[in-house]
Amino acid sequence: MKLITGQTELSVKGPSAVTLGKFDGIHRGHRKLLGEVLKAKAEGLLTTVFTFTRPPRTLTEGEVQPVLLTNREKRIHLERLGLDLMVEYPFTEAVCHMEPEVFVEQVLVKGLNAKLVVTGPDFCFGYKRRGNVELLSKLGTRYGYKLTVIEKEKDSENRIISSTLVREELLSGNVERANRLLGYPYTVTGEVVHGNHLGRTFGMPTVNQIPAPEKLLPPNGVYTAAVELDGKTYRGVSNVGYKPTIEGNYPKGVETYIFDFDKDVYGKTLDVQLFHYQRKEQKFASVEELKGQLAKDAKESRRFFRENGEKY
Repeated sequence: MKLITGQTELSVKGPSAVTLGKFDGIHRGHRKLLGEVLKAKAEGLLTTVFTFTRPPRTLTEGEVQPVLLTNREKRIHLERLGLDLMVEYPFTEAVCHMEPEVFVEQVLVKGLNAKLVVTGPDFCFGYKRRGNVELLSKLGTRYGYKLTVIEKEKDSENRIISSTLVREELLSGNVERANRLLGYPYTVTGEVVHGNHLGRTFGMPTVNQIPAPEKLLPPNGVYTAAVELDGKTYRGVSNVGYKPTIEGNYPKGVETYIFDFDKDVYGKTLDVQLFHYQRKEQKFASVEELKGQLAKDAKESRRFFRENGEKY
C-alpha cells in the first residue's frame, strides 16, 4: 500500500475509487465501505482511503482526541485489507475553512482523480460540514464520478455501529462487546521496551509497551490477551495501568505475560489483543502477594481460552 501523508498537493495519475472519513477503529461499519471500494479493483481503479493526519477536533477544540487506532495502526489495518493507497491529509486552518465545492474539485477530482466515491448516508465535509451526499451526487454529474452510498451497519441489538459506540463499550470495560463491534480484538501495537524485569525473577517474564499518548486504553486492570509476533499468535495475560505495587513512577502502559514464551523481543513491534476483562488493577502489600495474584490471573486466562478456544 502506498502512503501519502502531510501533503496538500495531490496528483494521483490513475483513476481511483475513494472513500473518506476518520476511520477510527476500522470497525464493521467502516469495513462495509472499504469492501465496496475494494470491489473496484476489478474495474482497474486505484482503491483509496482519504483521511486526516489528526482528528479534526484536535484543531477545532484544541484538545488531543483519544483514538481507537493510531495512524500507524490504521495504516497496518488498511494494508492488510488490501487497499492500494492511503492519504493522510493535513487538517489545517485552511483545510478547516475549505468550502465543500472547492474540496470536491481540488482534492477529490483534480488531486485523487476520483471516478467512484463511496460514503455513508450521513457523510458531511467542508467548512462547517456544509457538504453532504446530496452535494456529492450533484457534483458527480458535473465532474464525472459515480457516488455510492452505503447504509449503516448495525449490531445484534439494532444499534448503528460507530467509533463512538466502540469507545463507550471499551471505556466501560466491555471488551467483548467492543470487539464484536470492531470485528476483531481491540489491539495495542507498539515496540517492546525495558521494564523493571521483576516478572523474570519469579518465572513470569513480561513484555512492556508504552502506547502512543493518543491511544485510547480500556480501564486499568488485568485482561485475557494474546500477542501477535512475527506472524505467530501466543496467548497470555496483560495488565493495563501503572504498576502500583512497584516503587517508582511509571507511565501508563501495557505489560503482558506470554505463556510458554521466553525470547528476547526488546525493540520488536508486537500486537497485544485484548479479549476479556478479569479484574481491576490494584496495589498489593508485597511483591510476593503480587506474584501469587499474577499466577491466579494467568490461570484465569488459560481457563478462558480453554472454554472459548474455538472463538479465538
